[in-house]
Amino acid sequence: MALVLLTASVVLGVLTSVRFGTPDWPRFALQDLHKRVSMLSVVFVGLHVVTTVSDAYAPIGWLSVFVPFSSPYRRIWLGLGSVAFDLLLAVTISSLLRQRISQRVWRGLHWLAYASWPVALVHGLGTGTDPRLGWMLALTVICVTAVLSAIGWRLVSGWPARAGARVLVGAGSVLGVAAIALWSAAGPLRPGWSARAGTPASLLAGANSASSTTSDNSGHPSGYSGTDQSTTLSSLPAPPYQANIAGSVSRLTRSGGLEQLEMKAQTQGALDAVLDVLIVGNPGPSGGVVMQTSEVSFGPPAAPGEYQGSVAGLDGSRILLALHDSAGDSLDLRLDVSITGTDLTGQLDSIGTVAGGISK
Repeated sequence: MALVLLTASVVLGVLTSVRFGTPDWPRFALQDLHKRVSMLSVVFVGLHVVTTVSDAYAPIGWLSVFVPFSSPYRRIWLGLGSVAFDLLLAVTISSLLRQRISQRVWRGLHWLAYASWPVALVHGLGTGTDPRLGWMLALTVICVTAVLSAIGWRLVSGWPARAGARVLVGAGSVLGVAAIALWSAAGPLRPGWSARAGTPASLLAGANSASSTTSDNSGHPSGYSGTDQSTTLSSLPAPPYQANIAGSVSRLTRSGGLEQLEMKAQTQGALDAVLDVLIVGNPGPSGGVVMQTSEVSFGPPAAPGEYQGSVAGLDGSRILLALHDSAGDSLDLRLDVSITGTDLTGQLDSIGTVAGGISK
């Protein structure tokens, strides 16, 4: 909601700057709506900040809210959130003091609201937990499209004597969005981003997560006293282990004719873990994929990227995986899978070392 409201504020600000108005929406009404949406976006950003700091899962303190890049948790991406928040604070304070400062100073500070939007967007993609979810990705695309459309309208309808500046701003906006899209595809939208983003190893291992507890009839965990309890989730058990798996398979064609095959599965039974296998390569003669590159993530639901690695071998329906965690400990898995349409079933076994002699 903070992202949606901030996007609406930016779009309404652009409409206000071009003096947009209709009989049903006169300019003063649009200006008033822009002001109210802007204040509401600040409220939701504030709620986002308070709930994030209050959540004991990640070590984020109040200093990190205002001082960028001072948090040990995902330092860069959380730091960008602090930058966006500081820019919004500057805009809010200057608006409250508008009668006491010059119009030129106020307008200059007000432009910071536009700068905060792309910073907040990258912050949400880089440190958020949901960028790979379809609904969140679609929402992000809608927000980006809305802002780009507003910028395009502003460039077409304004600055008639500054053609060079319009071309520069337009090209910069398109290149900026393209850069964010390419970075997202290679980073937050790929398996294992949690570890690469700078999540502390202790959190990836589940050391600071809440443990499973039984519930009483009130719906609270047993022993609930109305305050947060510091408990621990068990991570993966020590190998060897074996489990059945079930999940789904998706396939798409990339640029250059490459095929991308992704398998998402969850274990069944006593072992509670999720697995994501991504294979990219040329189409095979029998409908498979001749692997060129691969990425694999494996871990408990609370830390799905605890182990990272790649496919070490393919032999028909058998897949060998070579993984390691942030501490450097290795884990080798063997998958025997059966694929029917988009459904995947099979068996997962932990093994000591990857067997040789299996062609990729």
